[in-house]
Amino acid sequence: MSGAPTPAGGSGNVTVWEVYIDLALVVANSFVLLITCAMGTAANVFVILAVCHQKSLQTSVNALVVNLSVVDLLRCTIDCPVLLHIIVTMYLGGHVNHLICDTQIASFSFTSCIQLSTLGCISAERYQAIANPFITSQRKRRIKVLITLTWILGISVAAVCQMFLKDSPVYVRCQEGQRGTSFSNDNVGLYVLLPLWVFCFGIITGFYARIFALLRSHNRKIFDEGISTSVIQDMEILSVSVSCITSLSNPIIYAAVNPQFRSEFYKLKSWVKSRFYKK
Repeated sequence: MSGAPTPAGGSGNVTVWEVYIDLALVVANSFVLLITCAMGTAANVFVILAVCHQKSLQTSVNALVVNLSVVDLLRCTIDCPVLLHIIVTMYLGGHVNHLICDTQIASFSFTSCIQLSTLGCISAERYQAIANPFITSQRKRRIKVLITLTWILGISVAAVCQMFLKDSPVYVRCQEGQRGTSFSNDNVGLYVLLPLWVFCFGIITGFYARIFALLRSHNRKIFDEGISTSVIQDMEILSVSVSCITSLSNPIIYAAVNPQFRSEFYKLKSWVKSRFYKK
C-alpha cells in the first residue's frame, strides 16, 4: 500500500473527492483530539487540584466530580493520543500494531462506561442532597460504594468488549489499514454503549426532573452547578473523536455553574502564571 492516497486517473479506485474528504476528516479528527488532549488535561487537573485545595469543595457530590475528572483525564491522556496515532498512521498508509488497536477499544469502552455511570450517580446524589439534606450518616459510605461500582463496571465492560466485541469502526479500520473493506456492525456501540447511555440518560433525566418538581413544590429557585463503506467508517471514527470532547467540556461546565469552582480556578490560574513568569 502506498504512503499517499491514490489520485484520480491513477491505478487505484480512489477519486479526487475521496482524497479531499479523507484529508478533511483527518484534519478534523486531529484538531478535535489535539485540543481535547491539551486543554482537557489542563482543565481536569485544575478540577482535581481545586477540590484538593479548597475544603469547602470537598463534598460528597464533588467526590463523584473528582471521579469523573480522573476518568476524563485518562481519556485525554490515553484515548485521545492512541486514537490520533491510529488515524494519522492509517492515513499515511502505515501499519498499526494490533496492541494499539486493542488498547483503543478497551480504553474507550472503559472510560465511556465510567463517565456515563458517574454522571448518573451525580444526579442521584444531587437529588438526595436536596430531598434529604440532613440525612448524611450514610452518604460517605454510599459514595465510596458508588465510585467502586463505577470502576468495577468499567473494567468489566472493557474486558467484554476486548474479548468478544472487536468490531467497532475504529478497530475494523485499525486492523485493515488505510481503506477498510469490511462493514462494521459496531456491536460495542449497539449492544453496550447505547443501552448504557439510554439507561444513564434515563436516570439523569428522572432525578433532575424530581429535583425540579421538588424545588417547584417548595416554590424556590436554586442555581446549581453515497460514499463507500470506508468514508461511512471515517464519519463513524469522527464521531468517536467528537465524543471525547466531553472530557474537555465537563470541567468548563463545573466552572460555569459552580461559583466555588470558578473562584478556585482563578486562584490556580494566577498561581500557575506567577510560577511560569517568575524569573
